[in-house]
Amino acid sequence: MSKNLTPRYIIISLVLAWALLTLWPSIKYQQLSPEDIQYMRETGTLEDLENKIIKQGLDLKGGIYIVLEVDLPTLVTTLAINKDAKFERTVNEVRNILAENPQQEFFTVFTEKISENGLRLPRYYDVDYGAKAEDILNSIREQADDAINRVLEILQNRVDQFGVSEPTIQKQGNRRIIVELAGIQDSERARALLQSTAQLEFFMVKSPEVTNDILSQIDKVVRGDEELEALAAAVDGEQAQTEEGELAVSNDQTISISELFGDDGLSSEDAGSGDTAVVVDQNIFQERPFSSMLRALGNNIAVPEKNLYAIKKIINKPEVQDKLSLGNGRFLFAPEAENYTTNTGLEEPLVSMYYLEHDADLTGGVIEEANATIGGQGTSAVGQPIVLLDMNSDGARTWSRITGANIGRRIAIVLDKKVHMAPSIRTKITDGGTLIEGFANMDEAKDIAIVLRAGALPAPVKIIEERIVGPSLGADSVKKGTYSVLLGLTLILVFIPFYYKLSGIIADFALIWNILLVLAVLASLGATLTLPGIAALILTVGMSVDANVIIFERIREESRKGKTPRTAIDSGYARALTTIIDANVTTLVAALVLYQFGTGPIRGFATVLFWGIIISMFTAIFVTRTIFNSFTERKGLEKLSI
Repeated sequence: MSKNLTPRYIIISLVLAWALLTLWPSIKYQQLSPEDIQYMRETGTLEDLENKIIKQGLDLKGGIYIVLEVDLPTLVTTLAINKDAKFERTVNEVRNILAENPQQEFFTVFTEKISENGLRLPRYYDVDYGAKAEDILNSIREQADDAINRVLEILQNRVDQFGVSEPTIQKQGNRRIIVELAGIQDSERARALLQSTAQLEFFMVKSPEVTNDILSQIDKVVRGDEELEALAAAVDGEQAQTEEGELAVSNDQTISISELFGDDGLSSEDAGSGDTAVVVDQNIFQERPFSSMLRALGNNIAVPEKNLYAIKKIINKPEVQDKLSLGNGRFLFAPEAENYTTNTGLEEPLVSMYYLEHDADLTGGVIEEANATIGGQGTSAVGQPIVLLDMNSDGARTWSRITGANIGRRIAIVLDKKVHMAPSIRTKITDGGTLIEGFANMDEAKDIAIVLRAGALPAPVKIIEERIVGPSLGADSVKKGTYSVLLGLTLILVFIPFYYKLSGIIADFALIWNILLVLAVLASLGATLTLPGIAALILTVGMSVDANVIIFERIREESRKGKTPRTAIDSGYARALTTIIDANVTTLVAALVLYQFGTGPIRGFATVLFWGIIISMFTAIFVTRTIFNSFTERKGLEKLSI
């Protein structure tokens, strides 16, 4: 072995070893059966393997296409410091107009309705917005633009942490956002990730005595309702007709929602698909109609799942809201129902209900870090998924003051108006650390941690369009793309040796190297292969062949001049180098521009093209040159096979 070729052999060997090691996870993943994938998912090893494989885009792997709309009417309402019926009616009119004609610009419609209804904006907005209606509208418009841009940034951060390959998140119009998530088939999880406002709040829980008092007041309000009074009498009458001596296994009585609230109660989305009745304790329904629909769980209150709609409807009655306002309190509920065993021995799905202080003592703006993990010894959720929170210095001081002043009381940890837990404060917490539990699984805990780290949305968003791209479409695209690559590659591999003889075989070797290294680079960078990316891969194959053709033709020209093989090779590579560099550099510039200004699949095309060009230059100039030099020095060739 010639001494001057040794470094080249070492470099080529190291690059080849790196490429094979990098591609091994992708090869291993393709060989997994559905049972293997499920087992690895349960053991927690699948995610680590998927992070090392070549990722596929939405057009290959399938996924979710979602169009979100920023709720500007809600944002405008939130920014207002004063609100009355006239203002809310105006905003609702704007909302209805936009629902009928989504293409209309929000602030154009808002300005028109303000004029029609004779609203004086300075009455509703702080003086910092301006003294004139025009100035206030301009200020609100600026805040809305900032909010939309912030929503884009937060959604991007959430998706990036979620681990979606090559997501597409872009603004459409003045209030819509398009999101494409490759590889995700769980639409419910995607919705929660994108729509969650991540509004974290900490509320003190009212004492049991205060809670019982407000329940009694609500009972009095509800008892004064004529419809419910008549219904209570009917329930009492049915109870009186029970035969003496009959063993009652339950005190529950089923009542239709239409009997409680009339037929209009069934029209609300909150009623659900099948919740057409409520269950009450008939022994106390006449005197305590509201409490009769609840269950006692120690010091906690719970609502039978089928009663949830009726309970919320009663709470939202104006007269009940007045009582809650006087008591400076509010009712919030747990995220979902849990099964509890009743005194009859039957399991019943119950939703915990909490009576909290009206205003939050602390908000999630102080959270610096949120991590999902499994609760260990010393926590109330041993073996269960939890989210650990770390606060900044200001939050830690406030948290220390709150916990120190309320030892023995319960504090509710509320995320997006859902109470995840309400533990008792046992000691003063000075380090700003706390945890959230009550998650159904680790995926939910991870998603909550993601949205908390990314921050709360400045404006709510809603999904107006959703499409699931099935994996069958992706599989078909992969199949056809693979066939096209193999067909083109086969034709090239056959033609080049036919035309350039032994030199063509060297070019074939370099071509295979080129494809191998491009795929290895994609895997190492965590880049995503899309259908345009496959097209770029085919393009790089052609450019790699083109570089070798230029080199071989220059070597042929030098050989015809009577030069020795070694001299012809040296001269051929020297003459071809400038042409190859000029041609590839211009394409590199185009690839960089596409990557900088493109999105989604366009970026995928640009990524494959960029690295394909660089690698094709490496294989054509470095690898093939090393092989030619090795043959000429070891074999002492007198004539080139070219």
